[in-house]
Amino acid sequence: MPDFEALVRHQQTSRRPATERLKVVEKLPISNQSPTTDGKNLSTLFFGFVGGLSGSILGTGLIIYLVNKELIDFKLLF
Repeated sequence: MPDFEALVRHQQTSRRPATERLKVVEKLPISNQSPTTDGKNLSTLFFGFVGGLSGSILGTGLIIYLVNKELIDFKLLF
């Protein structure tokens, strides 16, 4: 069995102190510019939502169609 206490003691004595491992990061200067809103994010969200909704409707319709035509077994899906 490995000696875990010796392993922990070795790790505690061999690791660098916190002052060497950590460093202070300077704050970034605050920008006075206002963020630009050109509507790109809103239109991307809208088209993503519409695309997802239409895809789910078409996919569900396709599965229902294939089950009605008995091309796939409904039990196979679940």
